[in-house]
Amino acid sequence: MKITTIQLYEDTKKKLNQMKEHDSESYDSVLKRIIEDKEIPSMQEMFERGDKIKQKRIYSTEEVVKMSHELRDKR
Repeated sequence: MKITTIQLYEDTKKKLNQMKEHDSESYDSVLKRIIEDKEIPSMQEMFERGDKIKQKRIYSTEEVVKMSHELRDKR
């Protein structure tokens, strides 16, 4: 895989340093974690999506969890 150089403001670099899970973690790893977190819907978004689903019956907690995972995977 090709490695590139990007320019960052010093304050951005400091924020990335604070987000490291350990001192030797790479910036690439930190940025990938941030990107992956953005791809997962927030709980608020999941509740809003759930509110739009017309229900024919009351669902169990297990069924709701399964549906929420399916919705998240479709995103």
